[in-house]
Amino acid sequence: MDNVTELKQPKPLDPLVGPFAPQYRVIVDGRAIPKLTGFRDGDLTALVLDGRLSISVPPELAHQVAWFAANAMAIGAGYSHLGAETKDQPFAPQCVEIGSIDELDP
Repeated sequence: MDNVTELKQPKPLDPLVGPFAPQYRVIVDGRAIPKLTGFRDGDLTALVLDGRLSISVPPELAHQVAWFAANAMAIGAGYSHLGAETKDQPFAPQCVEIGSIDELDP
């Protein structure tokens, strides 16, 4: 069979993509905002929405931008505002920071 051509097998793709810069959860008014993450971008703070859209702002503006985005997402999801809750599901879960024992007064 001298008229058969061997086909080259394609090299399998690596299923791992990354690594990505460390991302942080965004907390606004004591609530963890779903689908909103952030990271430090040099002298700026980058906020990333749904892993697709991002904006880099000075750190002193990051809270205002995150607050605006969080309220827009809550309203878009049918809530009246970021802090709105229903009995079955709040838009953004409340967060509580727990300090270390060293921080307690003796």
